[in-house]
Amino acid sequence: MRQDYKEIATTVVNDPTNYKVCEVCGAVVDKASPTCPDCQAYRFDSDPGHVSDRAVDMAAIPQHAVSRHDVLE
Repeated sequence: MRQDYKEIATTVVNDPTNYKVCEVCGAVVDKASPTCPDCQAYRFDSDPGHVSDRAVDMAAIPQHAVSRHDVLE
């Protein structure tokens, strides 16, 4: 089952050092991911403050794109 953006944001904000922000599409991804699962980019910003801010921003807007998680469900 797909998690709500607010639940995901809470997880990220509680431990931002385990995540990074894709510099191409703005997705928040797991720090262990070598490439962005959404756009396949490999440039990231790992600053915990930026990661937390991006997660909060994403939680505040409705989903407007189809992700690979939507397709796999």
